[in-house]
Amino acid sequence: MAPGTARPQQEDLIRRLRTLEAEGDIETVDLYVTGDCVCESTAAAATDTGQFLLNRFERFGAWASEFGVDLVGFRDRCVDSTLTRTTVTGHQFPRIAVAVFDDDDLVLVTPCAENDAQHSVAELVTTLESVSDSAGEQDLSA
Repeated sequence: MAPGTARPQQEDLIRRLRTLEAEGDIETVDLYVTGDCVCESTAAAATDTGQFLLNRFERFGAWASEFGVDLVGFRDRCVDSTLTRTTVTGHQFPRIAVAVFDDDDLVLVTPCAENDAQHSVAELVTTLESVSDSAGEQDLSA
């Protein structure tokens, strides 16, 4: 999970999302821990979780391209293995991200940036809390 400096913020956001779920303001909150990165060429990538995360990374990138936004904190990085003495490319997720789905349709991914504005996970959660009575139910994955 997050280092000590980010952990309180991360835990607060998760608690707030769980409260929205418990109150019925959003349909579901699903949490996934990604680790440092997901490398396509490793055995871990062949697992159900690895395939799920690789699919989400690709899907988030396609969403960003379609809507002309930049995903913040999502990046490809090279990882050196001292054990195998090889370098592999991995997909890195930000410390915390939220993807909003309406049924199976991806509606929003945060953090993201468009033009000169950045949209954070905290900003999204605050917006969900402020409009929860009128927003209807959303299927939410965090």
